[in-house]
Amino acid sequence: MSEAIQGQMVEARKWAQEQFAAVSLGDVRLERRAVTLGERMALSPAASLPQQMEGHSSLMAAYRFLDNAQVRHETLEAPHWRQTRAQAAEQARVLLVQDITILDYSRYGDTMVGLGPVGDGRGKGLMLHSTLAVLPGTRQVMGLMHQQVFERKPHHGAKPRSRPKAERESRVWRESVEAIGAPGAQSQWVVVADSETDHTDFLLACRAQGLHFNVRLWRENRLMIQGEERVNLFESVRRWDAQVSKSITLAARRGQKAREARVQVSFGQVTLPVPRSEARLTVWIVHAWEEDAPAGVEKVEWFLASSLAVESGSEALERLEWYTTRWVVEDYHQCLKTGCAIEHRDLEQAARIKRLLGLLAVVAVRLLQLRDKARQQPDSPASTIADPLEVAILAAKVGAPVAEMTAVTFWRGVARLGGFLGRRRDGDPGWKTLWRGWQQLQLLVEGARLSATLSNGATCV
Repeated sequence: MSEAIQGQMVEARKWAQEQFAAVSLGDVRLERRAVTLGERMALSPAASLPQQMEGHSSLMAAYRFLDNAQVRHETLEAPHWRQTRAQAAEQARVLLVQDITILDYSRYGDTMVGLGPVGDGRGKGLMLHSTLAVLPGTRQVMGLMHQQVFERKPHHGAKPRSRPKAERESRVWRESVEAIGAPGAQSQWVVVADSETDHTDFLLACRAQGLHFNVRLWRENRLMIQGEERVNLFESVRRWDAQVSKSITLAARRGQKAREARVQVSFGQVTLPVPRSEARLTVWIVHAWEEDAPAGVEKVEWFLASSLAVESGSEALERLEWYTTRWVVEDYHQCLKTGCAIEHRDLEQAARIKRLLGLLAVVAVRLLQLRDKARQQPDSPASTIADPLEVAILAAKVGAPVAEMTAVTFWRGVARLGGFLGRRRDGDPGWKTLWRGWQQLQLLVEGARLSATLSNGATCV
């Protein structure tokens, strides 16, 4: 076996030990298996389970692991959560970026047991809610703070707010902050989320846990207290004068390319009523709106509620920057779907998918961190973000000298494998392009490993 291949495997084994060695499953054999599976999946994240296991006995052991009721999604991720929270407690300020996504298994809907309705109700799948710890400014991903996976329950037309609180999907946002808990005395944690968190109960839950929040409001009937009256918050805030402006880059959406938007920004303090209570909740509102937008494109208008004081234009722009950091967790979910192929696992039971997710969710963090390192340290050697075999194979494929390949040229080379042309007007490669290229690179790496195995006449494990 070549030295480069050995180095790749040693690195994956070391990472898996760090992430899964402390898993508590009540059986040392299961705990060792968790580390082994984590290692195999880190080597080839998007490969199928048979490809990752590389042998019948290993594959059968993996299936038994995924069938074992002692193995739970949250138990597999717990050591990683603890590590992330400990690291976050050492930082002065950390953004807890939350979002929810659909894992769509409609293609297996007739054969996979335990799925719930998704989309318009005719699809089948699971819901995934993730909270990432992200450093403000650099947007460095520290890791997962918490994650929940669950299936929706059909309610035959019942409106969400008419359901019992315990059955409402919105509960997962509150449960996440309650599970994460308070930071240490030396750190400030700020929950960043989109409009799904526009519930006073959620804001109060953050406050009760000692967490700050910076979230988007969306309900047009949201009220604020003005003197002795309750008035419409959006209508009142829209009358505030702009105090600063900023150009922001909007991420690409379905049917809409990424674009630059120039937004006007106003800010101020308001008081929100608290239902079923005489108490009140004081927040600072940052209103960002776009006066002109390209034809056929919806104008930007955001109402952000922050528990931290906003008393200057620079602080208002900082809160705006925090909110756009929310796109990092969307990147994470895309990484899980594309880089780890979580939606293409036909395991016949949703329970098995959940257990598999306990491993792949942590692998996806690793992939995201590798990509981010290339952006934050573009001139560092490619060997700092990838193993020597990956660098050597990519360099040969794109015709670049290995010794001159940096972190940024490595990822742009990966993007070229995924179809990125790299023209001046193309900007940075998108996430899907990167992971198409990453999958191609992993196939080439796998070919090199098999070639080495055949040359040595031995089995590569």
